[in-house]
Amino acid sequence: IISDPPGVANFYRYFTQVEDEPLLPGFPSSTDDRVFDGLTFQFPLAKAESRELNFEDIDLNTLGLYRRGHAVVLKWTTIDSIHYDFWNTLEFNAANSGPFSTYTRIESNINGGLGNWGGYNAAYIELMVPEE
Repeated sequence: IISDPPGVANFYRYFTQVEDEPLLPGFPSSTDDRVFDGLTFQFPLAKAESRELNFEDIDLNTLGLYRRGHAVVLKWTTIDSIHYDFWNTLEFNAANSGPFSTYTRIESNINGGLGNWGGYNAAYIELMVPEE
């Protein structure tokens, strides 16, 4: 369950970990609170997948799904707007690349470079996927 403070712009990024796998960011992993400002809610989050997988190794029938009985850790983080702008533009660019796509300027707060200097306020939520 996530509770968003009302009346102020908030920005979030999430990561998931299943069993002994690494903690990975979702795709997309960042969001703002425009749709859920001031609400307490539950929503489904896709299982984050490694970006190092080859396309041939991906099973489209199970992509983003958790297995019954698995222990899952959700790392839910709050970030500032500059940090959000970096991840939002980077993920938008990754999702919309190709020979006919338009150029996306990645936002950065590093003068003369590309990247982001920022911090996370993290909450770790341990969940169990039901057997049935």
